[in-house]
Amino acid sequence: MLKRHYLCTLAAVGALAFLAASARADSVPWGYTAGNGQISNSNNAANTSSINFQGATGVATGSSGIILYNMTTSSSATDASPDSFSNVPFDLAFTLTDVKATGSASPTAHASEVLHVKGMFNATNVTNHSLLPGMSPWGAPVSLSAVLGSDDTGWRTYSVLLSSFTSPGQPGGAPGSIQAIVTIVNGEKPGGGDPPPPPPPSGSGEPPSAAPEPASLLLASIAALPLIVHLRSRRLAAKAA
Repeated sequence: MLKRHYLCTLAAVGALAFLAASARADSVPWGYTAGNGQISNSNNAANTSSINFQGATGVATGSSGIILYNMTTSSSATDASPDSFSNVPFDLAFTLTDVKATGSASPTAHASEVLHVKGMFNATNVTNHSLLPGMSPWGAPVSLSAVLGSDDTGWRTYSVLLSSFTSPGQPGGAPGSIQAIVTIVNGEKPGGGDPPPPPPPSGSGEPPSAAPEPASLLLASIAALPLIVHLRSRRLAAKAA
């Protein structure tokens, strides 16, 4: 009898662990939308060469690696008068969206946020059939973050690491890309959430107490089942004697 109740206890605890795991942030659906952009050569005002940023749009689940932008080169410059890019700045915006929060009825829901990828592009000997890439440093921190969600669907912290910058090749050649790794963890409501309840009036004689979480009460009740059964069995055995 006691063994069977222990098995029931283990099954119940396992079910709770499964439910907790199913609500983890790694199962959260989210989306991203990046806008397009363009920068021009810096060696003359004719703008005969450009780098075109094509923003990507997609949906992912949980922490994922994504390509935010593809880059291509266009140029009408000739070998006799090549163009160059010397620390030409770019500022590209993209939007992260928490899919669960888009259906929230909470007035404080924050389902999406716009983040910016900034940097400087360098290249030399840019013509209609050539481009020599140079160092293109980021102009902003390589790590970005946003807290998205709602009171009824939960809050999640999205951390975006700009993981790589691959320069485009010559016009008509291989495209370049800007890639990012997005990591999602369960977070807290911006601003720290709801304020704590006020303490009881002075002189009431009742010390403040924190109400235990429902999950804690349930686990405590389940853990106490074997002890209750054991004590009841001993009581019945004593009566029978």
